Amino acid sequence: MKITGIKSFTLFIIGFCFTLNTYSQEPDTLLASKLFELSLEDLMDVEIVSAVRQNQNIIDAPSIVSVITANQIKERGYISIDEALNSIAGLDFITDHSQPNMGIRGINGGVRSYSRLVKIMIDGQNISFRSNADNYLGLSLIPIEAIDKIEIIRGPNSALYGKNAFLGVINIITKKGSSLNANAVSHFLGNTNQNTSFGLSTIIGGAKKNFDFLFASTYAQFDYSNLKPQNIPGQSIYSSDDVSKKNESNPTSVYIKMNYETEDWGKFTFDMVNQNVNSHAEFADWGALTHNNRISLFNSFERLQYSKMLLEKLSADFTFAHSFGKPVNNEIFDDDTDPSEWIEREIKYNSYDVNGNFSYFFDDINIVSLGIDFTSDIHDHQKFYSMNTSGIRNLNPGGTDGEKYFTNFGVFLQMILNPAKFFDLSFLEDLTLTGGYRYDIHNIYGNVFTYRLAAVYHLNNELSTKLMYGTSFNAPSSTQLYTNYISPGGFVGNPDLKPEKAKTLEWAIIGKLSNNINFNTNLFYTEIEDKIEYLLPYGQVSNITAGNISNIYSGGIEAEINFSQKNKTCYLNYAYQKSILEKNDPILQKIKVNTALYPSHMIKFGNTLHFPDYYLNLNLEARYISSRIASDQNNFIYDPINYATNRYKLDPYFVIDLMISSTDLEIIKNSKSRIILKIENLLDYKYYYPGFNNYDIPSLRRSVYFQFKHYI
Repeated sequence: MKITGIKSFTLFIIGFCFTLNTYSQEPDTLLASKLFELSLEDLMDVEIVSAVRQNQNIIDAPSIVSVITANQIKERGYISIDEALNSIAGLDFITDHSQPNMGIRGINGGVRSYSRLVKIMIDGQNISFRSNADNYLGLSLIPIEAIDKIEIIRGPNSALYGKNAFLGVINIITKKGSSLNANAVSHFLGNTNQNTSFGLSTIIGGAKKNFDFLFASTYAQFDYSNLKPQNIPGQSIYSSDDVSKKNESNPTSVYIKMNYETEDWGKFTFDMVNQNVNSHAEFADWGALTHNNRISLFNSFERLQYSKMLLEKLSADFTFAHSFGKPVNNEIFDDDTDPSEWIEREIKYNSYDVNGNFSYFFDDINIVSLGIDFTSDIHDHQKFYSMNTSGIRNLNPGGTDGEKYFTNFGVFLQMILNPAKFFDLSFLEDLTLTGGYRYDIHNIYGNVFTYRLAAVYHLNNELSTKLMYGTSFNAPSSTQLYTNYISPGGFVGNPDLKPEKAKTLEWAIIGKLSNNINFNTNLFYTEIEDKIEYLLPYGQVSNITAGNISNIYSGGIEAEINFSQKNKTCYLNYAYQKSILEKNDPILQKIKVNTALYPSHMIKFGNTLHFPDYYLNLNLEARYISSRIASDQNNFIYDPINYATNRYKLDPYFVIDLMISSTDLEIIKNSKSRIILKIENLLDYKYYYPGFNNYDIPSLRRSVYFQFKHYI
């Protein structure tokens, strides 16, 4: 298939909607209305909690918010968080087939960065691997069946959530046991790039009197073998015989939540998640196609929460959490094909979080909140050792020991103010103001003050406009500060790193165009100071070293439209961004260039149809991703002298995914089952993601998955 650009993609979308609209005109039935759960009323009236840590209607939230509901996850056949997030405007994913790496609004974290530009949370709890601040968005994050909704906030949120709520926040809201219609067991079997894949997941829950319980688990095996890297233009390092071998990924996750709530005692919640990232890293930057790399990490948290209305208008929430992460014994790094020598990694963290939040409700709109939190991260900093079959173990050079204890004390204050109610100014009844301020005191990188201001004005009952300005920061991780290198010339830490800082101005309009159409569109402009970039081994620099060496100026537009009519819903979104990176180059001095790794244009489309007479659902999703500049590491190989300005691009691509599923069928007596057939990359289009050492990473070709879900 040949890409002819945005015009051909748009014509395809219009044609597909027009063709399938003939069925949507058939009379609706009671059965269809029960099956079809993606109404626009639900989407517009859904309450979110992440924007201000209080329940709000999405149209009132002082943030750019998108929501993915459990029903959408079900109807579209998503099996992991990254699949679901890939439908959202302004989010872009590249992958090395070990973990997805999410970028946002024109910026990607780059080499060895797994979605660390945003803060990922489960019911408000940070879930990153804290030694390197990575977020693992694949199946290992949380069982997809446990999710009630995913709240995606683009823009700065450090004023509420502190460090690493840098360019956005993603909060995964989990289900209650009482909300489950039935317990379920799900199996899938697939053909991934002509290799066998399989998985198993379960969800069990329920409620009795004041007690609520939920358990969910998932395990899968994917085989990404036989993928061929693409040579950098002008290079011929890899031949057609160089392919990935036994490139398996075995993600596992377990989630447990228990609630006990009474009017007198308040609400007690205990929850925990265990993640296991376990994948062969055939496209690792330190050693591609060595056939002997395995990243294997355990990551977890356990948390106890208590909340209660202390007085008629005063609520309190308290949280204590412990997080832990380290490699599993079978982890191995290898920078060559010699099986007698390899590299082992030592890294571990223990973290303790204590939070208290008090909110006073003057009325149902005017709320003031005060929060205090303390975090202690205890790090065994990352160290790499060279090993051989003789049992010799040597610490690799580079890096420093560094401070083991990272402590942060934060205080935030937030006020939500409706002047009409608070000051009895009736002519301002449609205006709501939000101000948030936070001060963080950290023993490593110093003190940081962040704030966020927003105004939301209701143009009418179904339409609002929002103006927002905020600041945020991204703290350097333990590995960026102190790590030694895997092999000579590789990455070493820089203990002098400072936090990256951002300030963003946003304007948005959100609401309904009609009973069938809603929309959400925004303009944004972001300035980033002290952006951490990697100094390549040029001149006197012998190793790749992180440094606060650039500023970024990024602007763009994001637009989302949702359409619903009888047995059909569509979504269509578009994102355009232009991001300029400013830095000092060893030869060219001060330069300004477009940022690498991120496409300028993204169009995403989805159409869900229900055929109640045939007990079938159909979902089709498509993505057009424009060209993007290759990584700095690869451009350094492409042109070692002028790599900063003479850069090559990866081709644009167009991908279609198709899912056909049954409605709940009574295959087994007195129980319901669901059958799902999903085809990813339906047109078998060949494209590449940016790589970080001598090659670019091939995409998966057409893959087919068959899933059987049984409700107990």
